[in-house]
Amino acid sequence: REELHPQVRSELRAAGAVALSDPQGQELLRRMTLEGQNAFERWCKVFEPQLYGGFCGPASALAALRFLGLEESWTQSRIYDEVVCPKQLFTKGISFANGVIMLKTLSVDRFEVLERSSFDEVQIAEQLLKDLAAAFEQGEPICILVNYIRLGGGHWSPLAGWSNGHVLILDTNQQRLPPHWVLLDTLVESLCRYNRTTQRPRGYVVLRPKRGTS
Repeated sequence: REELHPQVRSELRAAGAVALSDPQGQELLRRMTLEGQNAFERWCKVFEPQLYGGFCGPASALAALRFLGLEESWTQSRIYDEVVCPKQLFTKGISFANGVIMLKTLSVDRFEVLERSSFDEVQIAEQLLKDLAAAFEQGEPICILVNYIRLGGGHWSPLAGWSNGHVLILDTNQQRLPPHWVLLDTLVESLCRYNRTTQRPRGYVVLRPKRGTS
């Protein structure tokens, strides 16, 4: 079992989160469906933490491209240098709207980028439940990337599991937080939070391969 730094444990408690490496985290992993466990293993193979500060968006995008088998020669640095910078997508981080632009640019019509953003927590929760079921119960080859508030700031990360009312976040900044579970309601609240820079809610995206590309 991985021993976590006391500061990390404190931040996880403050977020109401459970580290994947903790016994409770491992139990939630065991309770996942076979399809969910397969998706989790696939995420573990394709995921790499962000290389630099502010690279949470490129790191999430690259992991998704790898998950879908569409990464080609993309790297985090190439996504930042060839997509984020030329399109001026980085302001105070990469907002939800600018993250969508980044992902649509990377798609080149190979996968759909479905936007889920609203201040309505009930609406987002209902839609997220459907998307989680598709990804981790029905085994559909889709990716869910979340733009949420965590530790006081906006952040991008992939979701890699769904079990017993909890979602598994592969935090791209693993120097700050390890992979961890949070309650669905906690995540939904952070997805619907007001972004003062954009004056819009945050949200999440679903990436779904177009027919004939997966």
